[in-house]
Amino acid sequence: MIVRNVGPDDIYTVIDLEYQNFDYPYPPEIINFLYEFHRDTFLVVERDKDVIGFVIGIVQKREGHILVIAIRDDYKKKGIGTFLMKRLIDAYEKKGITRLKLEVRASNVAALSMYRNLGFKITNRLKHYYENGEDGLLLRRENL
Repeated sequence: MIVRNVGPDDIYTVIDLEYQNFDYPYPPEIINFLYEFHRDTFLVVERDKDVIGFVIGIVQKREGHILVIAIRDDYKKKGIGTFLMKRLIDAYEKKGITRLKLEVRASNVAALSMYRNLGFKITNRLKHYYENGEDGLLLRRENL
C-alpha cells in the first residue's frame, strides 16, 4: 500500500468513495475546494494503483481538524483506516501541529475504537449534530 498526497486524477475516485460511504456526502465542489487549498493534509491510499481510501484534514488556528476518512467497502476492517490516519498524523507533525480534533457519529463504534487506539479522547457530545438528527462526538488528541 502507498499513501500519498491527492492528485488531480484522484478526485473522481475520491468523490465516488465519499458518495459510497456517507448518506450525506460532501458535495463535489467542497471536495474540489479541499483539494485546491489543503493538499498537504488530503491523502489517498492506493493498492495496485487503485485508490482504495482517503482522508482529508485542514488546519484551523494551529489545530488539525480531520474532516473525513473513507475506505472502499472491500478493504474495510483490514487496518487501512488506521494506517491512513497515522500518515495524516505524521503530516500534521511535519507542519508543527500538536493538537487534533474530529467529529464522529455517536453510533459509529468501529470508528470510535480506531480513534481511541490512536490516542483520541471524547471531549464533548454534540446534540443533533448530523443531518438526520444523530448526535456526534467531538474527539481531541493533544501533544502528538
